[in-house]
Amino acid sequence: MALSVDIVKVLVLIGLFVMTLVFGILPLILVKVFRSTGSQQITSTTESSSINQSHKAALYKRAISFLSCFSAGVFLATCMLDLLPSVRHNLIKVFFSMSVYTGFPLAEFVMIFGLFIILIVEQIVLTFKEAHPGGQDDGTNNIRRPLLPKAEPDDFTRSHESENSLGGLSDEPCVQESQEDFPYEETEQLENRKGSTSGPQKTHSPLRALLLVCALALHSVFEGLSVGLQQKISDVLGVFAALVLHKSILSFSLGMNLIQSRITRKSAIKSIFVFSIASPLGIAIGIGITDLWNSLSSGLVHGVLQGVASGTFLYIIFFEILPKEFNDGHDRLLKILFLIIGYSAVTAILFLSDDTKHPFCLINDSVNN
Repeated sequence: MALSVDIVKVLVLIGLFVMTLVFGILPLILVKVFRSTGSQQITSTTESSSINQSHKAALYKRAISFLSCFSAGVFLATCMLDLLPSVRHNLIKVFFSMSVYTGFPLAEFVMIFGLFIILIVEQIVLTFKEAHPGGQDDGTNNIRRPLLPKAEPDDFTRSHESENSLGGLSDEPCVQESQEDFPYEETEQLENRKGSTSGPQKTHSPLRALLLVCALALHSVFEGLSVGLQQKISDVLGVFAALVLHKSILSFSLGMNLIQSRITRKSAIKSIFVFSIASPLGIAIGIGITDLWNSLSSGLVHGVLQGVASGTFLYIIFFEILPKEFNDGHDRLLKILFLIIGYSAVTAILFLSDDTKHPFCLINDSVNN
């Protein structure tokens, strides 16, 4: 018995939630493991083992970068070759049904409008964070940075040198942020990144962590819409494959960020849960919009929201993944290769699908339907 589209969407909803939650909690588990074995590592660490740990961290960082570039290629092909034509088809169908004829690029307009929505939300959050830096902040953190900084694997390899260096995550709230809370290694790492000696590193405040989670959750709802609004199983699985890879990496980075925020472990888990449930919520909203009614209004809402979701993909590609990866001077050509591989994989799937075996005319198809 073949599965219906809605059943596949429900399975995707559950799978996306589980994967995002697992990867978000993984940094907390690693911190706990390092904390329990920290004293043994301090006494037994040799120069060769330190070199081995640094090598493993470098390999891990490269793997994450390559996967990010691959997911960017998947998102790019999904957005431009699959979602955008679908948005154009839906909007043309609606406007022809209303006897409205225009040469204005409606699909492209809605897609860029969706990009602006996410961009505006991020900038509002960043502006609020800079306007309310917190009483303990000395101003060194008020530097413009991406909404979700890239997680540094080296932080884990260095964090075992002191129990206080494990991101400050504890079972009790920490209300004091003094220089003693941050080891010299973390301060030196921050100074090396900035190229200055502006002072000791400050962890992110709990307020900033809350704003970060809220912004990413809203962002994830629109990502989930791109899955829930699909009407074919192949499209659902294609978007899910791209989304789950990106969300897993993003969730892991969020877990790293929450560790640095010096909030309780319980609060960190709650924040990760909120972030994990956001995309499935978007999928559920998309299912409801698709199934509750079948009318002209439904087609219009479907086309507009899918266009907004396409704009979200553009934002992920050109504002999150590619700038972050290509600002790093390492493995540029390999990153481009993985970007092309991701794009080619989706292109091949679309080229071999049944929808491309015969040409179609958007206008004639809209009129006939």
